[in-house]
Amino acid sequence: MSFFLEILFAVSFFLIIHSYLIYPISLFVANYFIRPYRSVSRVEFEDLPIVSCITSVYNESEIIERKVQSILNSDYPLDRIKIFIGSDASNDSSNEIIDALKLKHSNIYFFSYATRRGKTNVINDLIEEAYKVTPQSGNHIILFTDANVILNTDTITVLISDFINPEVAVVDSRIIQKNLRNDGISIAESQYMSLETNLKYLEGKILGCMMGAFGGCFAIRSSFLQKIPNHLIVDDFYITMKAMIQNGICVLNPKAICFEGIPNQMHEEFRRKSRISIGNFQNLALFYDRLYKRPFVLAYAFFSHKFLRWIGPFLFITMFLSSFLLWLLGSFEFGIINLLLSGLIFGIPLLDYILQQFGIHLRPLRAIRYFFYMNLALLNGFIIYTSGKQLVTWQPPKRSNIT
Repeated sequence: MSFFLEILFAVSFFLIIHSYLIYPISLFVANYFIRPYRSVSRVEFEDLPIVSCITSVYNESEIIERKVQSILNSDYPLDRIKIFIGSDASNDSSNEIIDALKLKHSNIYFFSYATRRGKTNVINDLIEEAYKVTPQSGNHIILFTDANVILNTDTITVLISDFINPEVAVVDSRIIQKNLRNDGISIAESQYMSLETNLKYLEGKILGCMMGAFGGCFAIRSSFLQKIPNHLIVDDFYITMKAMIQNGICVLNPKAICFEGIPNQMHEEFRRKSRISIGNFQNLALFYDRLYKRPFVLAYAFFSHKFLRWIGPFLFITMFLSSFLLWLLGSFEFGIINLLLSGLIFGIPLLDYILQQFGIHLRPLRAIRYFFYMNLALLNGFIIYTSGKQLVTWQPPKRSNIT
């Protein structure tokens, strides 16, 4: 019994360490010694690609005009940009704002839907509308970009530059969070996003397999794009995986910069991460066979970066329970380990919460609290997913302003 529990603890501990430390470090080291996964063959564009920008909107009146203007201000030729916006039954002034913009700009295509159906349904409809204007082809790029993400003038140009390589299917951007504050979790979230950006950049460069684009702003060659299941919540991961299964290269270009506000309240981020967690497990149900199928480089990245993190809450629970049972069976060493885990998982987050009530904000404590709170959100998402109560509609979280 003790031997089995020790193995259970050791395996769970190793898998967590592998996902969060060994795998990222191995890519960082490989970046200096290994050539890129595939040779980059470049050909000149006969014609600059048409870029169809796809944006689903729900009650984004505070930001939508600035968002559209950031696309219109692009240094990419405007005659090669088409903007498709779908309103998922917005009940603020979003529709009126977009209608006014549409009257001024002939490359804006606006569709107002009377019934809320969720982001994925709106996106699928907008893609069909985009294909009516520009047929699906290798020289037609679909740019998915959220309403709250503001593009730089050169963002589209930089993204499109990578498609000179005909093997490239997906190009992701670097999203910078604005107006970070010490009194909440925005700094911890920004640090996490920065680490994820670096990791995805290395995955794309070394493996050619970037584990899911950031949904805020990424581009895909339309010849690689497949219809998204209407019930799906996390569409960006699905789109990227489908492209890689078709042997397309997926990369992140850190020079393609965008900006967004960021949630600062723990409960707002918990709600958002719980929803993302539901989508993660939806995708796992669709792509679980990619954990053992060829190409094995994709399986390795999927296992290390995504699968292990999605089951992270269960690995922590296994470590905690196995060490506790070993303590009860007389192991003093595992008793110490269990106490350390208790302090890490429960004690530090509680201490940070108490200090926060007195206006004391210590970044290391906040980062640890954020990490375990988000793992709790993963667990909450799994429970909702298994209950079958998930909804495809969404409520945008409260974010900081972009200045």
